[in-house]
Amino acid sequence: MWVCVWLVALCVCWHGGSPTPVTPAVGCQGPEVLRAAEEGLDQINSDLTEGFILSLNRVYDVSQQTGEGAVLFNLTIDVLETKCHVISRKPWKKCEVKDVADVPVYGHCVASISVGKSVELRSYKCAIQQVPATVIVDTCPDCPTVVQLDDPIIAETANLILQKYNRRNRLPNYFTLLNITGASMQWVVGPAYFVEFTIRETVCAKDTPDVDLTQCKMMDCEFAHKAFCTGSHITLDDGTFQTKLHIEVKCEIFEPEGAKAEEEAHVRGDSGHQSEDEDHKHAHTHLHPYEHHHHLPNSNQTSPRLKGIVVVLPPPHVPPPPRASPAASNCPAKRKTNLGLDRFPI
Repeated sequence: MWVCVWLVALCVCWHGGSPTPVTPAVGCQGPEVLRAAEEGLDQINSDLTEGFILSLNRVYDVSQQTGEGAVLFNLTIDVLETKCHVISRKPWKKCEVKDVADVPVYGHCVASISVGKSVELRSYKCAIQQVPATVIVDTCPDCPTVVQLDDPIIAETANLILQKYNRRNRLPNYFTLLNITGASMQWVVGPAYFVEFTIRETVCAKDTPDVDLTQCKMMDCEFAHKAFCTGSHITLDDGTFQTKLHIEVKCEIFEPEGAKAEEEAHVRGDSGHQSEDEDHKHAHTHLHPYEHHHHLPNSNQTSPRLKGIVVVLPPPHVPPPPRASPAASNCPAKRKTNLGLDRFPI
């Protein structure tokens, strides 16, 4: 009798001693799902070449496949546009989300992300769009409203702001307009126009007399400075002529990519140290990279292959079209940011 019991117990242990791996329940708030969403969005932002850095608002839906040593998550994440342009290369967690006064942009990304010892973004597709102007006006009647980027007043405003920045900054070369990224208008004592845009350093030196900025070529090399600028002006019209008042400008300039690489090369050196003269020369190079020889781009160079796309859609109708419910349990997760748009929950 005891032999039979012992044999039964032995069989149970033998069959159950090596438990079969069980896929954990899928949910939008699990730590591995959140890790995939956060680090995957970091990689999406690193992949972007234009526009603004996206911030994670919530995980909306998830499915998963278990492979050898890794889990493949197929995520739908809700995102909000931040105030950081992609040329800043800032982490999205350090960027402020655009609120109602900044013409908020929302959307979602469908991403395939592998999680094992590391997180790897396989592919993504994002769709973003502005919150409709009527929704913003209902929520905040005094907030700025969107102006079309091809409106002549916007190009004029950007040029006025850039002229002031070129006079004020201490860099030796002029900057030229690269891309207008947003525009809005608000009535104060007259129409106030707000413009945001990117600029790039040119080959034209400020000490050259009678420079026609429209003829200045962009400095097309890794040592060229770029900047993201915001600015505004108020227009007063007394019926006879218009006056531009209170031209404001704020630009965040970013260190050229080549400067950091050269700095690291100087610091490493062959012997691992530098003389005082070398230190001085290096500091001068780092602060003034425009002194290097600049070259045209190599036609044989190819751009790195992007892993996905971001589609910019027009503002939706109000109310927005219904959205498919999540397929996974415990989804969607709670929003990180609530813009307070009662008629337009996003």
